[in-house]
Amino acid sequence: MDKIFYAHSTDSSDKSSWQPLDVHLEGVAQLAEEFAAIFKADDWGRVAGLLHDAGKATEAFQRRLEGSPQRVDHATFGAQLAEEKAGQLGLLLSYAIAGHHGGVPDGGSQEGELHHRLRHGKVPPDVTLLSVANVKQELLPPFRLSAEHAGFSLAFFTRMVFSCLVDADFLDTEGFSTPGKKEERPIADLEQISKLKVLLDDHLMLFAEKAEPSPINRLRQEILAQCRAKAKLPPQIFSLTVPTGGGKTLSSMAFALDHAVENKLRRVIYAIPFTSIIEQNAKVFQDIFGREQVLENHYNYKEKDEPEEATYNRRRGLAAENWDAPLVVTTNVQFFESLFSNKPSRCRKLHNIAGSVIVLDEAQAIPTEYLEPCLAALRELVDHYGCTVVLCTATQPALDDKSNLRTALPEIHEIIGAPQQLYEELRRTQVNFVGKLTDVELAVRLDAEKQVLCIVPTKPQARALFEQLQKKEGVYHLSTNMYPVHRRRVLDEIRAQLKAKKTCRVVSTSLVEAGVDLDFPVVYRAMAGLDSIAQAAGRCNREGRMNAFGALGQVYVYEPEKTARMPWLKRCQSCANETMRNLPDADPLGLVAMRRYFELLYDIQELDKKQILPRLNRLTRDLYMPFREVAGDFLFIEDDTIGVIVPIEPEAQELVRVLRYTEFPRTTLRKLQQYSVALRSREFAAFNAVEMVRGEFPVLCNLSAYRKDIGLSIEGSEVWSPEDLVSD
Repeated sequence: MDKIFYAHSTDSSDKSSWQPLDVHLEGVAQLAEEFAAIFKADDWGRVAGLLHDAGKATEAFQRRLEGSPQRVDHATFGAQLAEEKAGQLGLLLSYAIAGHHGGVPDGGSQEGELHHRLRHGKVPPDVTLLSVANVKQELLPPFRLSAEHAGFSLAFFTRMVFSCLVDADFLDTEGFSTPGKKEERPIADLEQISKLKVLLDDHLMLFAEKAEPSPINRLRQEILAQCRAKAKLPPQIFSLTVPTGGGKTLSSMAFALDHAVENKLRRVIYAIPFTSIIEQNAKVFQDIFGREQVLENHYNYKEKDEPEEATYNRRRGLAAENWDAPLVVTTNVQFFESLFSNKPSRCRKLHNIAGSVIVLDEAQAIPTEYLEPCLAALRELVDHYGCTVVLCTATQPALDDKSNLRTALPEIHEIIGAPQQLYEELRRTQVNFVGKLTDVELAVRLDAEKQVLCIVPTKPQARALFEQLQKKEGVYHLSTNMYPVHRRRVLDEIRAQLKAKKTCRVVSTSLVEAGVDLDFPVVYRAMAGLDSIAQAAGRCNREGRMNAFGALGQVYVYEPEKTARMPWLKRCQSCANETMRNLPDADPLGLVAMRRYFELLYDIQELDKKQILPRLNRLTRDLYMPFREVAGDFLFIEDDTIGVIVPIEPEAQELVRVLRYTEFPRTTLRKLQQYSVALRSREFAAFNAVEMVRGEFPVLCNLSAYRKDIGLSIEGSEVWSPEDLVSD
């Protein structure tokens, strides 16, 4: 009688309740095959599933299931089999199999790297080859490699196969150990997408019936009609250039759902660069489609603790693991960092990006220092994984600029027929360059306005200007020195002041530019890039009410008395100044000037500062690929910050109490992000008003260091923080 090997055990010593290894291998193979079929790599998924746990068919691993403390490396053996049995490119499977628990390793001959493990990993002498008979001898990628991007394409493909394997492994194991979870997992399919389309159609019809006749509402309907007409086109790269107030959010969603139904795509992924607006956009979609249909997946997501929310929170948590939901609303950080990750938890979702409509809201906000690898990833998704990408913004970056971009996007199809004409018709502001202003002159100008917003580049400048004005009526300060809940409360108060036509003068850092819904008649903006100036202008005459009286909102761009020493800001300012010198008669926020600005910026800016593309494109005979190394380097946010918890409000105080004793602090810490202020490490080192709870979680213990007008007061932060340094 053949010996039965097991993949997973239970608490019972009766092995009849354990999962047989051949059952697990076949279950994972079937799921991975199904997942990979969406990008025509079903054979790759099946072989990865059959081989991934082959090393468990040994006495040593079976003893471990029975309670032996001996560590058994079962993944390396499966990786060795893949190299041996799956042809020349079997090494790609070797990466995925070797990393299906700890993460895809780097290729190389050092200890822990793939090639060292393949050559020196110990093969158990008693291993039983349960699944090798089902492995084909030759596997080839399901697409033709280009000579220019062959290495990058193979690395990307490996990560996608890895995604299929790890998600299949998680799901099959979950089905055995906690079968109830399967019933709670949401399902994304064409039927769900069609239902979302019907719900949006109904909402838009009702909205159109209720909307008052006006030039703006007429334009919004024209924009929507053009989006729906272009949705019938096949998958490709689109741009949607719509100024602020043109109904871009709902029109882009209408395009995405119509396009998905027309082309049988599985889901819509809506990626947003700023956490400050992701919640408001997710709320718009949830009001239309229902909360169950919208997966809001980002680090600032705040779960509700009410008992009736428990089922929703569980289902949302399950969907967040692998994005198996019809509509995903996420951040650029989550989206792009996952595409370059090597970790199972981050990569699990990748195969579910295939066959999707990807809407990149505020597309100009992709960090320029990572622009080229991001564009390369988008090209891969469109060329080989059945995706459509929509670049959605009022200030289109020059992403097809072949003179400066090695990975320029080809043939971007603009959805709007005459975007410049649309810009003119929706124009709400006039931009005025007023030269250098001293802090005193700026304060006098602000004091002369009843309602005005002033945006400055650094927190110390915001505080200094605010303190010059704060003795006046209706003056507010906004910066990231205020924890998110506090900021939202101040923003609500500001909106109330504006609506009531009361005095309202606001001094803020650039955080208000990220889609925050404010509407001032006058905005002052310290000199910056044209895209930042356009974002500031989006807070001026936002609703177009002044247009009814033949007036425009006034945006004043000034040069500060003290110049910030931030290199990236200096480069943006330089490109903006050069653009206006070259095009003196152009509207600084118009399409011609904006394109020229981005061309200049791409010419002088490092667009792949970590050299991600050259490292992934270095195609060697032995397929040495730096998966782990690249994942560690590809970080949109170089996190030199430490979050200080501010326990002023009762909810925060209760969460801190839980944090002191809970066995699982991660969930509590997520909730406490809404009550935390991020300090740079140098600021934190000089800040002595915190208690380190459990030795690692900083909690503000001197509550007088937090002021209700400016937030956390860190005296001298302009000295401690390089980005906040200023000089004459």
